Amino acid sequence: MSRLYFVLTMISFASGDLTSARISAEKAIELSQNCDEKHFEAISKIWLGRILGKDQKSEVDKVTQDIHEGIKILDELRLKPFSAQGSLFLGELYANREQSDKALENLRKAEGMFNEMGIDYWLGKTQEIMERL
Repeated sequence: MSRLYFVLTMISFASGDLTSARISAEKAIELSQNCDEKHFEAISKIWLGRILGKDQKSEVDKVTQDIHEGIKILDELRLKPFSAQGSLFLGELYANREQSDKALENLRKAEGMFNEMGIDYWLGKTQEIMERL
């Protein structure tokens, strides 16, 4: 079920329904923790951070904590593509909060990882954000 809620998170986010995206991400985290599905817990935390980061009123420390926790789990699981995506979303958050030094640090990390793995789609998304800075 955590996988289904995670997919619903992405769909809701893409459609602009951040409230439903947040609820789905939180449910995906809860279910994945109950079933010890570390991969889905990690990516759901990253997406929850991305969702919360869209709200300019949310505190950066809480949002980045979710993303960092997700990246840490993914690094432990050696799931580099998803870890790179976490760095991209962290860079995106900092870029949106006009913290360009932190944004560039994370975006460069993501760029290097995506380039190394040949993941062109996310590499392009990373470079788009970097160009805005």
